Amino acid sequence: MRRSIAKLLLFISALAGKANADNIPQIVLEYAHAFAQTQAGDKQASTPPAEYAQWFFQGLTHPYGGILTQSDVMRDAYTNGQRYWRDHPSEHANIMAGYGYRTIERDGVWSRGFEKSMFQPAQLDPGDAGPWWLNSFGSVAWRDVGLVAPNSAYEQPLVHIVAYLSPKGHYGHLGAYEHEALVISGTAIKAADH
Repeated sequence: MRRSIAKLLLFISALAGKANADNIPQIVLEYAHAFAQTQAGDKQASTPPAEYAQWFFQGLTHPYGGILTQSDVMRDAYTNGQRYWRDHPSEHANIMAGYGYRTIERDGVWSRGFEKSMFQPAQLDPGDAGPWWLNSFGSVAWRDVGLVAPNSAYEQPLVHIVAYLSPKGHYGHLGAYEHEALVISGTAIKAADH
């Protein structure tokens, strides 16, 4: 049962477009190789770097908290991702870029509802099809990044965000969005400001 749950979580992560074979930073490959060396005596098949990279990314983007699993690879990758994020603050932009994410700063309209957290940027760069799935970095409370979540689908505040914008993929509920923005900080923009 636990192995099935672990495989389901891995499948969901893959669907979310987090880490794919095209976007594995060199440092993560080194961690994956080091982990594989510790498992050399194990008769199980070696862990594919993409699997390790997905769980490393999950730890990287959730630097606090824990993971409950019996999978050694998931635990190793997740905790190394968390540790890397905390121990190398000057490398945040580089490691995220290694996964295809880039730092952006945008104004736009935020709307939320059942299985919805959508950000419609006021201005798009070429290739940044909107709207985007919006989530706080590390899934922390919105107030921790400076925003107050809309209370209903009818409330659609204009906000300014600084975030990591994903590469093109499938994000959010049912993979309906081409990009996700992981918000590092944000502020509400008052109607009188524009």
